[in-house]
Amino acid sequence: MDIHAHLQNLRAKPEHIRKRYAFWSAFGFTAVVAAFWVASFTTIGGSTHAAVASAVDKAGTPGQSLIAGVGSFFGDIRDLFFGPKKVSYSSVEVLPGKE
Repeated sequence: MDIHAHLQNLRAKPEHIRKRYAFWSAFGFTAVVAAFWVASFTTIGGSTHAAVASAVDKAGTPGQSLIAGVGSFFGDIRDLFFGPKKVSYSSVEVLPGKE
């Protein structure tokens, strides 16, 4: 059944049925948007001040920030569907740092 036939079938139904379809469609769309919004919070339980300071240091110009955000979004979508790339380390070297 194509979308046009489905819409014609929906238009033939009583008004209370059409309102029910409209409500649940709007609710479902809002739930999907809310799920993506909640998933965008990455610093839950972490130090938000340090995260904000780090982000401000890395931001650069607004254009660079926008391009990096779009690239990160598509990378996250790719990882969502295909799984993240696995990284394995063969050796780790620890050196004393400077204070």
